[in-house]
Amino acid sequence: MTGAFASHIGRIETLNETIHPMRMAQAAAMLGLGREAADTLSGEGTALPPLFHLFFTNNTSDAGALNPDGHEKLGGFMPDVTSAGPFEGKPVVRRMWAAGDISFDGHLRVGEMARRTSTITSIEEKKGSTGPLIFVNVERVIEAASGRVTEKRTIVYREPPATTAIAPESQDMPGQDGMQHHFTWHPDAIQLFRFSALTWNGHRIHYDADHCRQNEGYPDLVTHGPFTAMMLALTATGAVTGEGIAPDLRGSRVLSRFRFRGTQPLFSGRKVQLHASADFTQLEARNHNAQQAMKANAEFG
Repeated sequence: MTGAFASHIGRIETLNETIHPMRMAQAAAMLGLGREAADTLSGEGTALPPLFHLFFTNNTSDAGALNPDGHEKLGGFMPDVTSAGPFEGKPVVRRMWAAGDISFDGHLRVGEMARRTSTITSIEEKKGSTGPLIFVNVERVIEAASGRVTEKRTIVYREPPATTAIAPESQDMPGQDGMQHHFTWHPDAIQLFRFSALTWNGHRIHYDADHCRQNEGYPDLVTHGPFTAMMLALTATGAVTGEGIAPDLRGSRVLSRFRFRGTQPLFSGRKVQLHASADFTQLEARNHNAQQAMKANAEFG
């Protein structure tokens, strides 16, 4: 499999963008933090809360370069997985960000110019319970004057559903023992739409319920994996507690590394329970049936 896409391994993409205060204010509004918090978070020199780098240095993806599902067409930076291997000749494939490993060195700050360098590090084919999978691993480094974020993304491609049957809302994946509940989050269609806009993510599973059901087999709008990861990271730092989300998003702990892996989808309109171990190094998001949907590890320093 690697041989089929060998020319893509090592491929590099770069993009520069100013960390703009308006987008920070919009992110605060998306989380419902209030006007004062929006003013604070958008202040010149303010350090970005964990995973807020996701709102910056994303491709503009011109309308003419999109697939029907809203993703950028394959074959540019990302390999066209329908040109060879198990998906050869398929008109479409499903894509998801399955896991991430993020390290923090210093802090990106509002007003700084950031440069993102993305590199494809590996491409692998695996067999899953629902059929073949292709994993594309991408390292993204975002650097600015005050800090650097190094992010390793695992993107997985799989076939569309073979039938028009809708997948269940919940799978039996019990959570880890010894975890304490900290916050119940209620992502809804408006919040998911706003997160998509902030990350310039056109994937229709996050805002088009008909597309979810008719084309990708989901029962409802899908909550973004990185959005769930962001909520867990904020729980790890102490910015999200049983009392709610701290308006300034500052917690008592500073992340040096954060790793996460999705285990099943979360859906709009269903509550999400955020859990953590006593030392906040192990975290978990559970769905409305208390089944594990994402697990994460946090390191501090």
